Amino acid sequence: MNVPDLRDDAIVLRLPSEGDIDAIIAACQDPDIPRFTRVPSPYTREDAATFVAGTEADWRAGTSRSFVICDRQTGALLGAVGLHARERPELSEIGYWIAAEARRRGVATRAVRLVSTWAIGDLGYVRLELMTHVDNVASQRVAERAGFTREGIRRSYTTIGCGLADVVMFSLSPGDLANGDAS
Repeated sequence: MNVPDLRDDAIVLRLPSEGDIDAIIAACQDPDIPRFTRVPSPYTREDAATFVAGTEADWRAGTSRSFVICDRQTGALLGAVGLHARERPELSEIGYWIAAEARRRGVATRAVRLVSTWAIGDLGYVRLELMTHVDNVASQRVAERAGFTREGIRRSYTTIGCGLADVVMFSLSPGDLANGDAS
């Protein structure tokens, strides 16, 4: 398993570990995380333990590559970000959540940029998709700041929160990176 060293001057992305379980549980109690993501509610210790324990197997299978986002100076857990396999091997979905106290500091944009550059540059993906609930304007801004192109609304497209939801679809391709759109 070849885990990249993804970091910038503010954050570090690393594999989740058992030591992260309490911080993950605490963050996922924020009602906006299950409202705007596929994180279950209520989020339990079992959910966090399953996420942490399944990370290595998912990496090996290539179905998901998840990271926790940590503050580079303090090591505090700020959120999670990952790539999730789609219907074609050259396509992946990027998803993330950010702890409430870490929002509005550019953490999500930094993490999405790091993972996107690695996914396209090193893994060879030709398309990354980022979907946001239509009401999640903050995540739409993250996608745009990270260089993704807004493609439109997909109605009743996927389960987010407590049911089938309309999503705003964004994408990023190698040409976007070459043009500097994701820098």
